[in-house]
Amino acid sequence: MSDTHEDHEDAVPDPFENAAVLDARSLRGLAHPLRMRVYQLLQKAPATGKTVAETLGVSSASASYHLRQLETYGFISEDPALGTSRERWWRADSHGFRLPETLDTEAPELTTALRHTIAAGWTERLGAAVNEWTAQPEGWREAQFMSDRTLTLTLEQMDRLRAELLDVLDRHTAGGDTGGTGERTVHVQLAAFPGSDPTAEGSP
Repeated sequence: MSDTHEDHEDAVPDPFENAAVLDARSLRGLAHPLRMRVYQLLQKAPATGKTVAETLGVSSASASYHLRQLETYGFISEDPALGTSRERWWRADSHGFRLPETLDTEAPELTTALRHTIAAGWTERLGAAVNEWTAQPEGWREAQFMSDRTLTLTLEQMDRLRAELLDVLDRHTAGGDTGGTGERTVHVQLAAFPGSDPTAEGSP
């Protein structure tokens, strides 16, 4: 296929184009619940150690330790343009992260720890949303939803399902954040995984 403007005119931008790509070493930098929260906070905007500590409700010593760890593993760096002789400002060096599937075999313990950290954050966020569910304004209250499905699929069908769902998320990511009135941050959490006993379920 020729590489023309028309070929890419309707292409959806990759929302993880500027994401950090994890390896067996950098995995250690994020496989900690508090460190993940610090990293997610800095994804929104640069902050000082004092701001991080106050926002997350932790001690200054704890915030400083995890900031140094994130710097060591290459996720954040000091922003001298914002800092002073008395305050150090920190910013995220990338937007999100990618977890290569090869790490599931290279560093299975660390990838499991990282996914536990992510799942714990999802649970906390969903719990907070449920508490606020009925208090959302009209329209937003009806638009939010919780849903799950138990499917019987082949491996090929599951691969296709993943690709289609991610495509939907990418398209809505590209179409949002226009600066228009009425925009709000919307959190979408997706997970799909096979049952624990493939022989009992007749899976290939």
